[in-house]
Amino acid sequence: MNIHLDRLFLLLFLWGMTAGCQPEATSPRPAQAVPSAGEVTQQPAHSMAYPVKVNDYRGQDVTIQKQPQRIISLMPAHTEILFAIGAGEQMVGCTSLCDYPPATSDLKKIAFANPGSISLEALVELQPDLIILGGDYHRLLAEQLEKIKVPVLSFESQSLADIEKSIRGIAKATGHTDRGKQIIHKINEDIQAIQEQVKPFQEQGRPRVFYQVWDQPLMTAGPESFIGELITLVGGENIFSDVKIAYPQVSEETLVVRNPEVILLPGLKNNQPADAREAIATLKQRPGWKKMKAVKNQRIYIIEDDLISRPGPRVVQGLQQVAQALYPEAFSKP
Repeated sequence: MNIHLDRLFLLLFLWGMTAGCQPEATSPRPAQAVPSAGEVTQQPAHSMAYPVKVNDYRGQDVTIQKQPQRIISLMPAHTEILFAIGAGEQMVGCTSLCDYPPATSDLKKIAFANPGSISLEALVELQPDLIILGGDYHRLLAEQLEKIKVPVLSFESQSLADIEKSIRGIAKATGHTDRGKQIIHKINEDIQAIQEQVKPFQEQGRPRVFYQVWDQPLMTAGPESFIGELITLVGGENIFSDVKIAYPQVSEETLVVRNPEVILLPGLKNNQPADAREAIATLKQRPGWKKMKAVKNQRIYIIEDDLISRPGPRVVQGLQQVAQALYPEAFSKP
């Protein structure tokens, strides 16, 4: 299978924390489009009185003295938030993983998202007046930046509640409070609409789901993870709901015994049918996989990786793809 950089970033984060369908995989059936709360906006910032205080992931009240005009984002999800609220023109840099929206190509790329690969000199050279980082993953980097008097905000986006807090905080810090509120309202409204759409089809039972985060070693999304939350939100039953680790490593034998009815795989946006066929062919070669209901009933789906592993304003699009995979009949055209 192709290895997507966002999932590589996810594994780097996990390892850092612990140390401290068809005969081919298919994408869910197209359905009526849900307008995205993450669409790029060109709305100007509303007049705001500075300084403002923003409470970030560390529990700190960070004072922003004036509207930042030279922002660096070190997380793809935060970069998407900045553009969605209309702060893209206030940005000067982001990581090499930040590839959405296309306008990110105009920004200075700061190496990789791995904290160990980011040069303080490269950050300071851009003369930022605000750097937005991840939570625990960038904790040491945040401390280093604060020592040299570079303003930083830290947000952890591993749940829907985290996404809301990140949007609210980033919007307040950058002078786009109203747009942030609009995006949060739209996300909640669209989530409720998707839940209502699939609800009538849950009477026959909730499908038992396995989400593969990584293949070697075999890793899945537990109920405490952002991905696990999306599965539950649209009425799926996570077959590893008893595991308390966000992204646990599991055995092939246990997976076969738990026998999922639906298997979800992350895939690149531009995956071709040949890539899907290769992915499912590889799965079928694993011991016991042919015995599982998901394989027998051809219920293996590819979910666009950016939408489900990147907790940002496009979360509703990822949620809809999961919903379509679990309840395709709810999205069938008349």
